[in-house]
Amino acid sequence: MKQRIDQIPTIWFIFSSLIGLFCLGIYVWGGIEGLAWEEVSELIPQSISLFPESNNTTQSSIFLVRQHYYVKLIAPVFWPIVVGAFLAIFGLTLLGQFLQSWAKVNWRQILLGILVWCGIIFWRNMELSPMEWFGFLHSPLIIISGIAVTWLCILSSSSLPSFMLEISHGPDKASSQRKFVGLLLFYLVNLILSMGNLWGYWTSTLYVPAFIILEISFALGMFRSLRLEDKSQQKLFAALFLLSHSILIPFLWNNNEVGIRAIESWGIMTHMAMTLLFPVFLWTNFKEPIQQNLAIYKVIHKAHFIPIYLIQIGVFILCVSWVFARQGTAWHQMVAAYYNEQGDAEHVGGGRMLEEMAYKNAMIHSKLNQKSNLSLARISQDAGDVEKQAYYLQTSQIKYPQEKNFVALANIYGNENQWFESLFTLKKAHQLFPESAQIATQLSRVYEQLKQLDSAAYFAVMAKELAPKTPITWANLLYFDVYHGSKIVQKNEIALWSTSSDRAVKSNLLALLWQKKQALPADYKQEALDFQLDVRDFAYIYNSSLYFKGQSTVYPIQTWINDPNWLQKFPEIAFLDAWQDFYHQQPLRALNKLDLLVQRENETKAQEYLLILHHWKQQLLEVKAKVQLENVSQARSAIQNYPFSVGILQQALPLLHQANKHQEAYQASLAAVQWNEEQAEFYPIFINEAFQQGEISYAEEAMARLKKLDPALYQTHATAFSVAKAKAVNRQKF
Repeated sequence: MKQRIDQIPTIWFIFSSLIGLFCLGIYVWGGIEGLAWEEVSELIPQSISLFPESNNTTQSSIFLVRQHYYVKLIAPVFWPIVVGAFLAIFGLTLLGQFLQSWAKVNWRQILLGILVWCGIIFWRNMELSPMEWFGFLHSPLIIISGIAVTWLCILSSSSLPSFMLEISHGPDKASSQRKFVGLLLFYLVNLILSMGNLWGYWTSTLYVPAFIILEISFALGMFRSLRLEDKSQQKLFAALFLLSHSILIPFLWNNNEVGIRAIESWGIMTHMAMTLLFPVFLWTNFKEPIQQNLAIYKVIHKAHFIPIYLIQIGVFILCVSWVFARQGTAWHQMVAAYYNEQGDAEHVGGGRMLEEMAYKNAMIHSKLNQKSNLSLARISQDAGDVEKQAYYLQTSQIKYPQEKNFVALANIYGNENQWFESLFTLKKAHQLFPESAQIATQLSRVYEQLKQLDSAAYFAVMAKELAPKTPITWANLLYFDVYHGSKIVQKNEIALWSTSSDRAVKSNLLALLWQKKQALPADYKQEALDFQLDVRDFAYIYNSSLYFKGQSTVYPIQTWINDPNWLQKFPEIAFLDAWQDFYHQQPLRALNKLDLLVQRENETKAQEYLLILHHWKQQLLEVKAKVQLENVSQARSAIQNYPFSVGILQQALPLLHQANKHQEAYQASLAAVQWNEEQAEFYPIFINEAFQQGEISYAEEAMARLKKLDPALYQTHATAFSVAKAKAVNRQKF
């Protein structure tokens, strides 16, 4: 048991170090941003010759993919808030143990007081839902955690100077003093550089960021506290550590940057004040050991003339004065961070009105903080209030401009058809972020909307040069070449991009080679992709089906048509269904589907489909299949592939009758006549089948039609028709 108790300090140090490393990892990563890039693809129809292999000049549309960027507003994540709440509860438990030990209060009295307090609170708020309870209790936890991080910064501010004192101890007094003074000066200069960058006095990269300094000091402070014999002091430091990180984790993950800046500002102040006062503390209390070059950190029996807690109180008073000498900036930032955190909690709870109020309260204390502005922009976007969304996006970029903010704002102007405002916004962004391929892509799109094609092509090329490995830039260049005839794509680039698996690139590349009547590169391959309800996927499916015809992959188009989302988003998929049927051994079914589309579409589209329909009919009539059929299976397959071949029908129909498939034989002859009313050669076949099925009236109508179309052919079969009619009449007598 004693061995386990002795291991507790080590376990605590490991646990606290892991929490600190986790926070440092989030800080380096940056947390979730309020804005995120999303690629947007548009289908642009391009007229092209469907049958370049023949003399037919029928034109139809294939689809190009034009791409740009959309900036999505990101909602806060809930789990860091929950993790922070658990750490806060754990920290409050340790803080309660410290207070009980310090005040010498009986545990029964403390528990009784807690139960009474909880009972009163629960009785007065019985109507609250679980999420409302969480929001109600979360508010005081943030306040307590904020106070905890304030004091933890002060208590740990001496840990780094103490650590420097330990590592600077040398064999003689002079070397020890030189090392300590050198380290302390280096530390102080780093603090000054970090403070200047934090407050915007200058820009430098030659410093360790304030947050990293704080986490190192917290870890060292925890390590030093665990070496104390007084267990209550250990509990106090552990409680403050847990409470502090209960707000650091959600602040960092949900990018509550105003809170992090407030904590960094306060930490820098406390560390600078302690760095200046720590030598005074050392000289006042350890003058004699210093002169004798003793290891001061090992001197534990000497009474302090000025205790460290008095120095810490002095640091607190000095830093509070410093905060309000700067118009209370850190204070207002911390209050704004508190309201931002409340807004995040309300968002998860579904309280949209309370969420908006919380973010607006944060802006009262820090109008330009990005977290509040982006959160309010997200709320305005959900409400469809474009003007407010644009206002909050503009406000968010006043102090800390980001390329995503500019693009989001430019997209709003573009959606409102204010393309010149969009252009001015993006030009300003391009001046601030000249290396941004996303901004260059957006500029290309805006110039295209303004009919400035030279500028649009220029920025499309620039985007490719800035991001040479990004497929969206390749697809846009190919689009420009096909749609505008810009000729900005090089031959070597076509060979390189042919290996790309990006569907937009493959679709546009196929369109370019089709338009220029060039052969496909050897590396271009049809891919059996897992297709989604996506513009790029559909463009690839559509273009490749039309280009490769019978050699195209067979897609599950019927399954997609049964999904109303596919048909609503891509109505052209109905034509693609007919096209695939025709070139994959279902020509008759394809004709029926396309005929329905002709009747349903508008005049322009119907005329286009009608030309395709006539081409298909003519193609089927021109086929002269020479096949020897031996069984019903072969007969069925032959009729399916060559429904308008007289020779096939003459061979196949008797085989169907032998297998008692009389109705199938009749339907095959009927389809041939219906689709070829002006072709006399199909009528004798149908007339015989109609008499055999007992459809005497239909057969007589067909005979009258044949007599007008080709009297000679009618006379040739007149005797056979009479015999067949007599048999049909006799069958009906029974």
